[in-house]
Amino acid sequence: MSLTREEKRAFRSLLFKHQDGIAITSIIATLEQHSVFDFLAANTSTSVATILEKFPVFHAGYLTVALRSLASQGILNYSVTKSEIQIETTSKFIAFERHITHYVHFNSLFAHYYDLFTRPFQFSLIQTEKLAAYASYLANAKKALQTDAYFQVEIAMHLEGVLLAPLLVYLGYHADLENLDRYSFLEDASLLKLFSLLELYDGNSLTKKGDFLFAKSYAYGVTVSYTPIMRHMETYLTGDFHPFFTQDHLGNEQHVFRGVNVWGSGGSHATYFNKFDAVLVDIFNKPLSEQPKGIIDVGCGNGALLEHIFDLIWNQTQRRDDLGDNKLILVGADYNKEALLSTKRNLEKANVWAEVVWGDIGNPAEIDRKLQELYNVKLEELLNVRSFLDHNRPFNTPKGTYTGDLLSTGAFAHRGKLLHNSDVAQSLVEHFQKWKPYIQYHGLLFIELHTVSPTIVSQNLGKTPCTAYDVTHGFSDQYIVELDVFLEAISKADISIDPTHSYRFPSEEISTISINLIQ
Repeated sequence: MSLTREEKRAFRSLLFKHQDGIAITSIIATLEQHSVFDFLAANTSTSVATILEKFPVFHAGYLTVALRSLASQGILNYSVTKSEIQIETTSKFIAFERHITHYVHFNSLFAHYYDLFTRPFQFSLIQTEKLAAYASYLANAKKALQTDAYFQVEIAMHLEGVLLAPLLVYLGYHADLENLDRYSFLEDASLLKLFSLLELYDGNSLTKKGDFLFAKSYAYGVTVSYTPIMRHMETYLTGDFHPFFTQDHLGNEQHVFRGVNVWGSGGSHATYFNKFDAVLVDIFNKPLSEQPKGIIDVGCGNGALLEHIFDLIWNQTQRRDDLGDNKLILVGADYNKEALLSTKRNLEKANVWAEVVWGDIGNPAEIDRKLQELYNVKLEELLNVRSFLDHNRPFNTPKGTYTGDLLSTGAFAHRGKLLHNSDVAQSLVEHFQKWKPYIQYHGLLFIELHTVSPTIVSQNLGKTPCTAYDVTHGFSDQYIVELDVFLEAISKADISIDPTHSYRFPSEEISTISINLIQ
């Protein structure tokens, strides 16, 4: 089904707003339960510290993440200084208050989808009549509030996202997992009723909206994979959240559906890897004496990136001609031992020679020691690569004081405690300082995720999934900073950035993804 450029733009905007809804709905329901919005209505200008004095039940770090997400939607203003975080209500807040009950109603869907994802896959689905009831509620609300532009353009899209996106992910993920034709799900009469209510099905076939969202279901995958956090938002904000940072008896993480996360990220990152590939081709087409002995992927996961890199070098570079006399060393490093086993198994199956080593991204000296001990190669002799990992490093309390000119607008937490933005930046500087001796010869090539100022995000609703990134990563103790803050930290570590291999996506103003070669 062909779509015009305008239709594609509109559906992409809808997809981003769906993710906004997933990110903020459980937050709104929890804050409403504790009367936080009543307090904000009465105290239009306040601070996070003051809110915590009034509501000491909240964990400071996660409350700050929650408040910042609402600022990204234009409901609040959020400003960070070296001494405090200031919160103000906006003109939009008054309109927002009238619609809080809708978010509270849809919040219970997270429990439904959490249970669905934690059970063995089966089809046909059960309790589709419950989902149809929510779809009817939404249709009736849109009709009753048809003159309310705010509800129609934003809130209705948020609610639809909470209802629809997890369902599309569930069907798409298991279709790929079970080698099923995902369109076979349309043979289920109860699902067709639901899709008709949501304007995805017209009685005969998928609508343009339905066809687009079914095909793009993977784009929701990363956000939906954090359904355990949304399901337990009350616990994250006010209770004992520590069990979510442990693994169950089978070794599964508790705060994220990791399989869904990997599936979603794999489908979404193809555009970025095209630029990543171009850098690699340049490096391995240099004279042999200037090339690294090999490549190490720290945070190798299942080995897919290493397999891809090997295929790229074999098929698109001159290094292939020298592989017989000068074997290319490939190493996968990961903190998770199951990931190392998966990497080894998958690369052997793909007939790619590679070694694995246990490694912590925060301790490159230990990785270097193990490489020399096990494989007689130094970390500095390899090109370091990694994707979306530096923001997910364990937080180390900085030893020094941050002297950078830029202060992130992000909200950062470690096990519920609020981290000061200058400490997060200095920790990042010291992280790169640890890596400097090992990347000065052949460099570090990475893809990284970034946050964007809430003010900019609120002015570009429907153009970025940044609100969802901030919520899912903020509640899982990850530290995404703005691109300019990230680059300044690299500079403060006295590391150079190659300007010929520096890219940002999707634009200069809204840079949520970057690719850089540094050394």
